[in-house]
Amino acid sequence: MRKPTAARAAEVFSLRALQAAALRSARGKRHRASVARFLLELEPRLVALRDALQSGTWQPSTGTEMNVRDPKPRVISVPSFADRVVHQALAQVLGPRLDRRLITDTYASRIGRGTHAAMRRARSWARTYRFAVHLDAVQYFPSIDHRLLLDQLGRDTPEPFLRALCARIVGASLRGRTLHFPGDDLFSPLAHRVGLPLGSFTSQLFANRYLDPVDHLAKDRLRVRPYLRYMDDLLLFGDDARELAATARTLEQACWELRLRMHPWEVRPTRAGVGFVGYRVVNGHVRVRRSTVARAERGLARIVAQAERGEREPHEVWDALRSTFAHWDHADTWRLKGRLLARLHLLWPSP
Repeated sequence: MRKPTAARAAEVFSLRALQAAALRSARGKRHRASVARFLLELEPRLVALRDALQSGTWQPSTGTEMNVRDPKPRVISVPSFADRVVHQALAQVLGPRLDRRLITDTYASRIGRGTHAAMRRARSWARTYRFAVHLDAVQYFPSIDHRLLLDQLGRDTPEPFLRALCARIVGASLRGRTLHFPGDDLFSPLAHRVGLPLGSFTSQLFANRYLDPVDHLAKDRLRVRPYLRYMDDLLLFGDDARELAATARTLEQACWELRLRMHPWEVRPTRAGVGFVGYRVVNGHVRVRRSTVARAERGLARIVAQAERGEREPHEVWDALRSTFAHWDHADTWRLKGRLLARLHLLWPSP
């Protein structure tokens, strides 16, 4: 027997659940002033959050916007720490539901998946098939349609209070741009609210769910076994170039129905190389993209220069190197690492 809404809300947003969400949100961020203040007043803040969430009066605050270049210019919206606690608590309930419906070969924002697992899958299929197509959306997060997303989430969320909470979080994210699609009239885009902010934990979950219908179209209806997705990057393989192009056009049309526009694409032979999630597979070997290498080198050079001026501690240099090399370890990068260390004057000379 299903619990009454009030009892279910009290269970999902109990003090214990919110405390666990706060501790997860604070990992690696306890030195930040906003996080320290929240943790110093943890009990009264959690009580206030619990009461607002259980009564349905909680409203998201305005996030702090930051301009970053990684590698292209983006606007990151950093939610307040209290909002991150709410997002974490919601994800504990909603995340497993969304994960159960996703296909195996969707790799973003999932435990046990990630970029390295996606790259290994792509490498395996690049060795097996003659051709590949890479589809990716134009400005994916700013283009996500609120109504279509909430319809999807409504099918996964029978509880009215959770549907209302998702609607408040999504509704506070009006920041995208509307485009014309086949079947639209002149004023159709004005009727659509679009956009999710980069930097929000729930945005990652919602965006991963949004393209799930395209995944199931590829796997269940079109029976494309060599298909995988990482967020809005779709990669499919085949031995027949014409058949692969027809499949890609069908998937692109399905993305149009979700009001997503894809970048220009073409069928390419796998022997020419397949780029995906920051790597490039060429003749069975995995390489790090040149743009990724150049960006890492610039960042590390800046950290080394700051350490030489006394603005950073030496261990920060090695921490940055370990982080970079951990990512590169999933590719064939032995010589690349040596060249980088030599450029940064960090390589010991041979005796």
